[in-house]
Amino acid sequence: MAKITFTNLIEAGVINRNDSIGNISSVKKVSTHKGVKVFFSDKAYKRALWERLAEKKDNDGKPSWRRSEVSSVGGVTQRVSCIIDSEEFDFAGTMIAKPIPHNRESVLTTTYGISINEYKNCTEFLTNMALEKQLGTNKTNIYNRETFYGLYKISGVIDLDRLGEQEILIPKKISEDELELVEGMNWEKFTEALYSAIFKDDLQEILTLDDWKSSLSKFGSDIEINQNKKQTGYEVKFETSSTIENDKDKDKRKKNFINSIIKLFSGINDESKEKIKDKVANFINKIDIEGQRISLSLKKNSENTEKVKIEEPQQNWDIEKKLEWLHFIYSNYLKIKIGKDDFVKLGKDRVKELTIEPKGNNYLVKISLKPEEKIRRLELLIDGILSLYRTIEGRPETLSPVFTIWSTKLDHPKFHNLVDDLIETTKPLKMKTEGIKDAHFKYSAEGFDELKKKIIDEVKEIYKVSN
Repeated sequence: MAKITFTNLIEAGVINRNDSIGNISSVKKVSTHKGVKVFFSDKAYKRALWERLAEKKDNDGKPSWRRSEVSSVGGVTQRVSCIIDSEEFDFAGTMIAKPIPHNRESVLTTTYGISINEYKNCTEFLTNMALEKQLGTNKTNIYNRETFYGLYKISGVIDLDRLGEQEILIPKKISEDELELVEGMNWEKFTEALYSAIFKDDLQEILTLDDWKSSLSKFGSDIEINQNKKQTGYEVKFETSSTIENDKDKDKRKKNFINSIIKLFSGINDESKEKIKDKVANFINKIDIEGQRISLSLKKNSENTEKVKIEEPQQNWDIEKKLEWLHFIYSNYLKIKIGKDDFVKLGKDRVKELTIEPKGNNYLVKISLKPEEKIRRLELLIDGILSLYRTIEGRPETLSPVFTIWSTKLDHPKFHNLVDDLIETTKPLKMKTEGIKDAHFKYSAEGFDELKKKIIDEVKEIYKVSN
């Protein structure tokens, strides 16, 4: 397997913290055979990397790195782009449960960042004295914060065989959740989602969305939404302005609740009201009423949900038609927001080969990007790693290395466990470089341009791309 491995030595302060306990904010620490060390997670490191890369522009001022779109359509918030439209998705991967189950392991994997030097119980005492003085008061609030500064090591692997390559199994029939709620939704968004589920068929002729929202606008407030444990529905709690008769019988409670909603609508006949009642009832598992507080257990799908059969791809489709088909599926079922024209343009510019073949009850989609596109992405990533920083607690912290080792000949970052012993002195930093074989290394003071060129030239040989 073709890989790039790297090990970086980083000089920095606190990169990320644990949650505060009282007025004490602690650093992340771990006990090791070499003492107590400070660390930062691979998630924090890569989050900083994706954010900085998203700021990069090409010569025309357009973004050269596109973040992955995210959605909670499958029950868990995840990345839902594909390698065509998102460089981040290509390197970061995803795990989508439904409606299109898809697992893509990260092309870029990294270790935790862990300090070379030990933690020595350093604490910083902070106050808001200056602000209180400005306000004209004498009180002072004290805040304690553990602090640290030193060398960290972090290593990573870039899988060149999987970079710019993706396989997706798309079901021939897709089951789409009718009711899609998101934690943090306000009342208005909740009523919109409920309308989309209930009036999915021909009922929209009975009652418009505006009339529905207007009628329910004051019915509820202070809403809380959570998915249930099985991720088959939602637990919804809200305050209602209506007086709803409680009853020991659960069916009567449900009926009373639905009737309290239906009576808000005017101008629709009894037959239409009955249709709406049946639709609403299909989504309610359980209801509890405590005064003005309503607790609902809602299903994602009514009892009559049917799987949707998607268009069958044809053998004679050209690349543009295949991209349009793929965009339709991603925009309709995974809710990506990139427009069709933009998606198709990116695909035609970047994709070397796109095949769609039947495989059982699915269509197997294989995407392979052009080698030049893979190298473009790799150059951006390497540059991002070697010039990385993040802002924490109002200050910039550098995550770019003071010393770095890169290789295309090693199958794992072997210098991660050796780099501690390669340090000859830290005042100034001096490494025992004679022990570094089959790899390129540089100090930050020397610049990284030469190292980057050597790595990219070796990758071009792997991908068989001429200079």
